[in-house]
Amino acid sequence: MSMVDIPMKLTADGGSWRWRVVVMWLVLAAMLLVIDWPMIAAERFGDPDDALRLIEVRDLLAGQGWFDLHQYRIAAPEGVPMHWSRLVDIPIATMILILRPLLGTGLAELVTAVMIPLLTLLAALMLVGRLTAKFFDSETVGIVCLVTGIGGPLLFQMTPLRIDHHGWQVVLSLVALNGLAARHAWRGGLTVGLALAALLAISIEGLPITAVFLGVLALRGFTRRTGFTGLASASAALALGSLMIFAATRGFGDLATHCDQISPIHLALFALVALGTAVLVIVAPRRWPLALGVLGATGAATLALYLGVAPQCRGGAFVALDPMVYTFWYEGVAEGMPFWHLPLAIAIETVGVPLVGLVSLVLLWRDARTPGERAWWGDHALVLAGALLIAATLARASATACALAAIPTGVMVLRSIIRLRAVPPLMRVAGYLGILVVLMPPLPVVAWAHLPTLRGGNAQASGQPQVSQCSYPVAARALDRLPPTDLFLPLDIGPDILVRSHQRVVATGHHRGAAGMHDVIAAFLGTPDQAHAIITRRHATLIAVCPDIPEPANYKYDAPNGFMAQLLRGQTPPWLERVDLAPDSHMLFWRVKTKPR
Repeated sequence: MSMVDIPMKLTADGGSWRWRVVVMWLVLAAMLLVIDWPMIAAERFGDPDDALRLIEVRDLLAGQGWFDLHQYRIAAPEGVPMHWSRLVDIPIATMILILRPLLGTGLAELVTAVMIPLLTLLAALMLVGRLTAKFFDSETVGIVCLVTGIGGPLLFQMTPLRIDHHGWQVVLSLVALNGLAARHAWRGGLTVGLALAALLAISIEGLPITAVFLGVLALRGFTRRTGFTGLASASAALALGSLMIFAATRGFGDLATHCDQISPIHLALFALVALGTAVLVIVAPRRWPLALGVLGATGAATLALYLGVAPQCRGGAFVALDPMVYTFWYEGVAEGMPFWHLPLAIAIETVGVPLVGLVSLVLLWRDARTPGERAWWGDHALVLAGALLIAATLARASATACALAAIPTGVMVLRSIIRLRAVPPLMRVAGYLGILVVLMPPLPVVAWAHLPTLRGGNAQASGQPQVSQCSYPVAARALDRLPPTDLFLPLDIGPDILVRSHQRVVATGHHRGAAGMHDVIAAFLGTPDQAHAIITRRHATLIAVCPDIPEPANYKYDAPNGFMAQLLRGQTPPWLERVDLAPDSHMLFWRVKTKPR
């Protein structure tokens, strides 16, 4: 029995939609390569997480254990146990292994860091194209792919060198959406469940969108003749898939409860949901009051188990951070904040692009030709509405919401273009400008911000971001000539130095290393004497600062007479000496003086 009664244009088009996808991918990939070429040529990662991901893969290829996810060059000698998943490491490591004999290690890593995000984009476009082709022709597929590539939050996660896990979260959400559109309830449920299992293994931030997909399947149980088959198969696949991925990528050496990754408590929760939905299929396939009771009991039991076994996780993955780290680090990570904490243009894009898709879905639902088609657009709207709410409270989740919005937005854009062909030229131009604003909602705000530049002002006056002059490769080459030691650095530059040298750092911006993060923040905000005590305890021998990135400026702002503020003003305490270690790097270095014996 089918999950949704939708027309199957995949066969009718003979697969020509795939060529449309490939062509659009080539166009978008070429555009991204041109735009990001300066960053690629400089081998400069856009985010510290990407640099640390490459370090993790390097350590794996160098012989570090499959189940050992420690970063031993952070907060040495114990290191920091990362919460990341080996699932993301697999494609990176595989491509490096294939290319290394042909290109050498350095070039193999660079090509991999460029190609993996672009291939992730291709996977996303294929999934969007496949679902579009079920309803529309190949021309629509092409427009939808173009709209997908215009979504700023989504495209950011798939630009060259962006090798962290966020792009794969988008892809797996699209796999789940395709599963939701499958013709057979149990087969579609399996697809949804396995995709969500992989998504959660990569990032536990996928729990809310998982609840959205399962909620839509539960609602189908009350409204479709297929009953709760899809929900039960999705829940079973989620439970079994999560267990298998946990065993394959985590092992059973660490069975403690972690709030920031899938742990045994989460596996137990998934098993309980699978059991409850299986009972639902058996005892209440047609009686909605009984079905509602079983669903309610399953939900209550799941919540009680979670709060009873893991009450410390009630506040989320970052609940264990001490107040200083939470205030001075986490609250400064814009992508982890609600949209109303973001700059205006980014806030509008974060919720505006998905909102346009949601409005488009309402129009598609209204104009649907069959009950089955209307039901599908309703389901799609529910998923997107859930994703939009998640994105509103967690900015980086907007990439997934943009991907889910691409199909309805693309369809409505194409319909608008067709209608504009019959109107006078001036109205046509106005219509095209309107479409441009719909596709890129923050455009008016960005244009307004650029007015000072157009009037002869400078970039700083117009609010444009400034590019740092610091050259981490130059600094790292100088550091690499020194014996291994512990460096005391601002959090954001640690991964860039680690990936280019053999040195160690006290901390990076990763919450599992919160003790080191606290020491770095406390030292730079404190007095020179307080900083000296912390740096001595951490056995650091060198301090390095890039003076034109936000983090040092934030320390200076919050503590105008603190240690960092004094360093930036050229005031060197007696226990430090300024060294010109890498003159061309635009970085500042100080050596910690050793006490005379």
